[in-house]
Amino acid sequence: MKFPSKELLSLDHIEIIRNILSRQAVNASDFAIYNLLGWYIDEPPTISELDGFYIISVEGPEKTAIFFPPIGEGDISVPLKKLTSENFLHAFHFVPKKICDQISLVIKPSQIIEQRNDFDYLYLRTDLSELAGRRFHQKKNFVNRLMQDERLKIQIFQDNVSPLFAYLEKWYAENPSEDITFRLEYLAAKRMLPLIDKIGGRIIVVTISGQIAGFSVASPVNDECWVINLEKGDRAIKGIYQLLNWATANNLPDSVRIINRETDLGIEGLRTSKMSYHPIGFEEKYTLNLEAQHVFYQ
Repeated sequence: MKFPSKELLSLDHIEIIRNILSRQAVNASDFAIYNLLGWYIDEPPTISELDGFYIISVEGPEKTAIFFPPIGEGDISVPLKKLTSENFLHAFHFVPKKICDQISLVIKPSQIIEQRNDFDYLYLRTDLSELAGRRFHQKKNFVNRLMQDERLKIQIFQDNVSPLFAYLEKWYAENPSEDITFRLEYLAAKRMLPLIDKIGGRIIVVTISGQIAGFSVASPVNDECWVINLEKGDRAIKGIYQLLNWATANNLPDSVRIINRETDLGIEGLRTSKMSYHPIGFEEKYTLNLEAQHVFYQ
């Protein structure tokens, strides 16, 4: 649908979005279909087309709409001029660095704000699947210790997801939080776990004596990069999260080269944990404010 008209984002848009991200090597978790279609409270995401580019809006604080940058191929100045000349938009949020650089070549934003707490952590899939070398020694020990348990099984889950929801209910009851992120995470799971096959994702489940000890959900951002959308384990089992991380990396399609383990939300402990897996880099994100007079470069 042509901008400023819009339509609800749906599974029909998967290939359009994923193909653009693959060709531009954008690895941002925000553009993963699982996150787009799952992470909202009341207002589902929308999409519009403008001059061959696609503009996605998602639910922001207090039900406001926030806009991602245009994604597409060609001269990005064309849609930008239309968007800014009519004052349709005043800002883009969660702008991956590659797209931020493209926009900055053709227009001078009034402000560029680094969203450090929203940077995605990117890892080589082989680093997480092999845990080779001294830097991963402790994590490999946790994995090896659990793998010695003959009652433990790892599988790609392909059954009815009801047991996973039962496990999640129990997990959230045992780990209560008023953080809105927990609510959004749960809503996303309710919406997207039944659709995991349709979006091309995978659920990796660890069981001990037939009982779920933890599971993770992974789905594509693009052809080479998958994101870990959800990861829950029994905290009483020492090393369960190290095992889930390793098991997931070993059960993704062969085409996956990069694993995106999302953001640290500015939480110091989470930042330390993610850094301990030695990321190869970050998917940096920015807010571009366009409120002042727009200056387009020739």
